[in-house]
Amino acid sequence: MRALVTVAVAAAIISVSSAWGFANAAVGSAIPNQEMPALDGTRHLLLTNATANVFVFFRPEQEHSRATLEQVARCAKEMAGKSVYWVAIVSDRYAKDKVEVEIKETGLAIPVLIDEGDALYGQLGVALCPVTGITDRDHKLAAYVPFTKVNFPVILQAHVRRVLGEISDKELAEAVDPSTAAPGGDGEAARRQFKLAEKLRQAGNNEKALDSARKSIEKDPSAAAPHILIGQILAGQGNRPEALKEFEQALKLEPTNTNALAGAKALRDNPGAAPPSAR
Repeated sequence: MRALVTVAVAAAIISVSSAWGFANAAVGSAIPNQEMPALDGTRHLLLTNATANVFVFFRPEQEHSRATLEQVARCAKEMAGKSVYWVAIVSDRYAKDKVEVEIKETGLAIPVLIDEGDALYGQLGVALCPVTGITDRDHKLAAYVPFTKVNFPVILQAHVRRVLGEISDKELAEAVDPSTAAPGGDGEAARRQFKLAEKLRQAGNNEKALDSARKSIEKDPSAAAPHILIGQILAGQGNRPEALKEFEQALKLEPTNTNALAGAKALRDNPGAAPPSAR
């Protein structure tokens, strides 16, 4: 039987500055299982008899928590074929109707559990908001992932896949920090090529700028910035279809990148408009 992966999304109620995800649960420690009431009136276990269990603490009506829910929803859809079980947990301090609106708007189609009296929050000693914890088959904490605007879905899925045994420690490290990858993850060389591309574009040498930006991507395929630069140059040259592809690729790498969002939106909303001039 294929193992299930439990992903629990829980609501933190205070803002704490800390280098650790959970003050009372270090990596390697066991996370206690428990049955909890759900938003829809049913009851669910926090963890299942699964290869991996993942739980995310979030706060309703908080920018980073909302982004976390949206991207967790995306991960749930993308990993649906991997027998992944997702649940959400929210503090009972929040009004039920507000939580329901938040869940609906973020597209999170998973059970939402209620943390009565913030018992789970206190038991784990949540030190970051939002934060995702991942356990192994024995419910021992394998990793925790704080929200990041760069590559959060990639990092989250990499940790889940590592617990599932789908990738190695080396592949996990490369997903979390692409600069460690070789040969395609030469981060320093990629940055140098990108800086050169920016300077060439500023000097008006767009063709050489495109060449340097593409070399940067070869060095570090996980970087969104070179795709954005290429998209801007191509749009300025009138090649709108290819420019849109570059912006869309950048968004796959960094879903919340404002420059990529703006570039893609401009090309989608005004397909017949004159393209912006390249610098």
